[in-house]
Amino acid sequence: MVNLALAGLLTVAAVGIMRHGCRQRRGRYTAYDAIIEDAARRQSLSPSLVRAVIRQESDFHYWRIGRAGEIGLMQVTGPAVADWERATGNRCRFRGKLFDARLNIEVGTWYLARALRRWSRYRDAEVLALAEYNAGYSRARKWAPADPREPALPAVAFPSTRTYISNVLAYREAFDKGKVPR
Repeated sequence: MVNLALAGLLTVAAVGIMRHGCRQRRGRYTAYDAIIEDAARRQSLSPSLVRAVIRQESDFHYWRIGRAGEIGLMQVTGPAVADWERATGNRCRFRGKLFDARLNIEVGTWYLARALRRWSRYRDAEVLALAEYNAGYSRARKWAPADPREPALPAVAFPSTRTYISNVLAYREAFDKGKVPR
């Protein structure tokens, strides 16, 4: 009898969580809008691109830690922080500070904008910038086509990086249309 009552209570709780989960999911994708808009504007980036990177990197979970020690919403790495510190004169006093959404988005957006500027003469600048964001500059440089007018994605040697780039571009398109990408 007690087990039946407990099972019923758990079912009611699960249904309630599932009903509210959609709202929470949508809320998760909009919780950082003001920070994203501000950082994207300062770096002359599309807010939808920043959202798409966050969607791919952490699915909007500020507390995420990657396998290689990447932190937060944009999965910022130690070397990215060091580059940001040198370039901006700002300081990130300790790694735990990267869980702060504002700082994490600031550093990640700066890093992404730098990559886009680096590849700006290429037709597929966004593809190469995302390759750099995911796999590093030296790999992106190897994958860059000799002719900047040629497509870049076919040369990306890592299937996981090709998938990463394709996902981010699809998420960006969804965000551009005002949709929440699944």
